[in-house]
Amino acid sequence: MKIGKLVKTHIEKINLFCENEESAFKELLNPEYCKDTFGINYPFYEEVNLIDDKLHRRYYTTTYTVRGKAVRITNHWFPEHHDSFLKYLLSKKIINYKDLEQLNANEQETKHCIRNPRKNTRYKGNAIGNSSNLLVRNILSNLGLEQFNKDDWLKTKKYFDNSCAYCGNKDSLIMEHAIPINKELLGEHKLGNIVPSCKKCNVKKGNKRFDNFLDDNKKIEYIRQYMDEKNYVPLGDNEQVRAILEMAYEEVSIVSKRYIAILNGLSYKQQENT
Repeated sequence: MKIGKLVKTHIEKINLFCENEESAFKELLNPEYCKDTFGINYPFYEEVNLIDDKLHRRYYTTTYTVRGKAVRITNHWFPEHHDSFLKYLLSKKIINYKDLEQLNANEQETKHCIRNPRKNTRYKGNAIGNSSNLLVRNILSNLGLEQFNKDDWLKTKKYFDNSCAYCGNKDSLIMEHAIPINKELLGEHKLGNIVPSCKKCNVKKGNKRFDNFLDDNKKIEYIRQYMDEKNYVPLGDNEQVRAILEMAYEEVSIVSKRYIAILNGLSYKQQENT
């Protein structure tokens, strides 16, 4: 189960638990506790009247009343938070081990259903998944109407003192997406998501988010500050966007297989006529 769906599935149980446990409610309002417990960068709960315009997209739109306070729940969840969230549920006895076994069984069944190895595999052949990934990257790279040019990139490098945003190296800087562009993390090719990086950090970071790659909180906050100044709000665990990208991903596979079948049929007929 996707982390966003997992959180939503257990919201009512967590709310009920916090209604009965004031200390637990206070903990989930505390950003430091939530960072240590889940690895997320925002408190699990935030009071509605404290959410400003820059932060509102980082919380689900539904408002809940818990212990007399109107709160919203952060949507800033990623796959790496999955295990720590389940660990929290178990530790607070919101779920038990039987529930966990059922969740794991459902997840394994889903993986089995979607596993579809190609029948005609070929050494160094071009997998359909490569085309699907390229389409997803293309979609995420062109969302919105934002435009930027070389001068904007030079200003970005200057913002980071013409240094790698991750290690401070000043050699051979390249454009790097702080949040990777893929269907899991939903990064975008927007100026607020582009930071200068040395080649070594670019390779080392790979498909990690900047705030999971870095251990330096000052560097993490500096990148977040840059994002805010550029009005870039990460999509986070946006289930609607993710569902649409999954559709696009699957459609490439369907179209590809259709034309492979047509061409294979054509080739077979030509062989019959020779």
